[in-house]
Amino acid sequence: MEKKTILLPTDFSDSARNAIEYGLKLYANRGYHFILLNTVDPGTASGTGMMMNLSKIVIEDSKKGLQTDLDWINDNQLNQGNTIESVHMTGAFMSCIEEVVKQKNIFAVILGTTGASGLKEFFVGSNAAEIIQQSPVPVLTVPFNAVFKPIKTVVYATDLNKLRKIETLDFLKNVLIARSATLSIFHVEKSISRIKDEIREKQRELLLNYFSECNVEFETLVNEDTVEGVNEFIKKHKEVDILVMVPRRKNFFEKIFTKSVAKKVAYHSHVPMLTLHD
Repeated sequence: MEKKTILLPTDFSDSARNAIEYGLKLYANRGYHFILLNTVDPGTASGTGMMMNLSKIVIEDSKKGLQTDLDWINDNQLNQGNTIESVHMTGAFMSCIEEVVKQKNIFAVILGTTGASGLKEFFVGSNAAEIIQQSPVPVLTVPFNAVFKPIKTVVYATDLNKLRKIETLDFLKNVLIARSATLSIFHVEKSISRIKDEIREKQRELLLNYFSECNVEFETLVNEDTVEGVNEFIKKHKEVDILVMVPRRKNFFEKIFTKSVAKKVAYHSHVPMLTLHD
């Protein structure tokens, strides 16, 4: 059977290293293959001699940075029971990600959120947000303050709208079964919903049946704002290890992280978020 391959994009920041450490510990001794990726976009003005020389320097720095990270992984004995390689690519960030995902049959992407201090740590960087919205495979974003611990409680936030295919949740189901984790499904309900009651109820039953092999809880929370509802639920349930979402609107993550900055909500400063695409 072919090894599962996980992509670890890095910009050599402390945040990226934290996500690398989290990912390697999460899948320790699984026999997986990890790809450590750094990309360099030389820009469109690389025709001049000066720009070409600058590009060479940046590319060399990229390769040295990857080797430094590999040495750090080995020195800290983080790569247990798996294999890892480093890949340098030249080109636009998202184009490089898409190419690697396709060519290497990537199973999932794990990356850090940007920023290590002040308000910045409540952002997902533009690169991370772009991957969340465009990646065809599951994406786990790891906040700078997240510290790995065994996965015991996973929260799945759903609008109870119909999924195009229930198999979207296979990745989540496998995580729950492999780790004997509890799943809390919660629905943020507005006083006036655009989703019909019968659709919501049917979807609720479908989810409970789909996760019947797992330990599942279901809770409804009334809030006129979905983002605030998510924040409220996470703050209420302090022992959350991963938050799961299936993005539907492209602006949703801009909204959720902008509100996180404004309110300094607790959850995104320490709870990794798994996004699955329907």
